[in-house]
Amino acid sequence: MNELGKRILVAVIGIPITLLVIYVGGILFFFVILLLANLTLFEFYKLANRKNINPFIFVGLACNTIILIFYYFILQNSFVLNKSLFTIVLLFFVALLPATLLFFQVWNKKPNTTVNVAYTILGIFWIAFVFSAILTVRFLPDYLKLFEKAEVFNLNYDFLGLTFQIDNLWSAKFFIVILGTIWLCDTFAYFFGSAFGKHKLAPTTSPKKSWEGAIAGFIGSIISFSILDWLFKLNFSSGYQLLFASIVGIIGQIGDLAESKIKREYNVKDSSNILPGHGGFLDRLDSIMFVFPATILIITLIALF
Repeated sequence: MNELGKRILVAVIGIPITLLVIYVGGILFFFVILLLANLTLFEFYKLANRKNINPFIFVGLACNTIILIFYYFILQNSFVLNKSLFTIVLLFFVALLPATLLFFQVWNKKPNTTVNVAYTILGIFWIAFVFSAILTVRFLPDYLKLFEKAEVFNLNYDFLGLTFQIDNLWSAKFFIVILGTIWLCDTFAYFFGSAFGKHKLAPTTSPKKSWEGAIAGFIGSIISFSILDWLFKLNFSSGYQLLFASIVGIIGQIGDLAESKIKREYNVKDSSNILPGHGGFLDRLDSIMFVFPATILIITLIALF
């Protein structure tokens, strides 16, 4: 089977499963995100081996798992994050974790001690933060309730310009609309750039990408988000449609370039070959790993101010 056939086969199988998991939500969605997070982190660590960097893979995966489980239970209101607990967690990850990793490097015969430790910690914080943001968008009502309980703000029914209070189903549809817009942005950018691209966007990072394609992707994001908003009845105003579409059209394409930069540094075409015709998880999730954190940051700022 050729590469296009493999890509179509993975899409035909993967898209319905993805939509089902998003709609079901709950513990199923969490476990899928936890699995994706650890597979992505593992892929990130394995890339480092190509540069003779040896991160603590087991420690990284364990810490990533603990952080995401911890955060999920907070979102589900299973316990309240008080100041004492927050202090202990912060102390461990900021102070004790680096010290512990350096301590075990004393008996490690592999080179690049400080780089090994730094790369391990970078992976933990980056991947855990990104996938926490992905969880937050899907469980957005729960996230906002945390702030209300802490009396940081009180949400009105006009939050995000809506005339109703958002619920679990709405957050599932919002999640799907963002994913759909990301995919359509990439599609617009690819086909328009292939046909009309003349001015290189980032020649040293991704030689095939053009300004024409990037602009088409941005415009495609605006059109796509508006249509999907109407289909899924999110009821955003045109201003909010433009805001979230711009996050996809700008931040998403920056994420694509950033992942290309990482692959170029390690001299690989794909981050792995785990997904036939699609490469690895870093390849497939590149835009997502930038768009969802940016989205939840904007929503939080809107709620606060």
